[in-house]
Amino acid sequence: ATPRSSARQLVREALERYGLNPDDFGQFALCDVVGRPGGGGTAGGGWQGEHLREVGDWERPLVLQELWKPKAGWSRRFEIRRRQDLERAGEAGDDGDSAGECGHRPRSGGDRPRSG
Repeated sequence: ATPRSSARQLVREALERYGLNPDDFGQFALCDVVGRPGGGGTAGGGWQGEHLREVGDWERPLVLQELWKPKAGWSRRFEIRRRQDLERAGEAGDDGDSAGECGHRPRSGGDRPRSG
């Protein structure tokens, strides 16, 4: 992956790496998740995602990572989620502050940005 790689390309590469059909990339979305260490500081406590945003297919995640750093005590990771799970979480009426849903709904009408 390079800074020029799009989210769509990264999802496709990840699917291929894990032995899934890379042509199914449209069923998955790359999500930008911000969180912090969980488990009250105990060893192996894990990481707790708190805010999640679907990265647009044509966004450049490595550029996002470089330009926008989380505040002290927080960290970021990218996760691949099924789009239908993101849509279901959005329909559940969550308030957008949990990592269980997407920060915005996917745009309908195509994945290409509009020129203007």
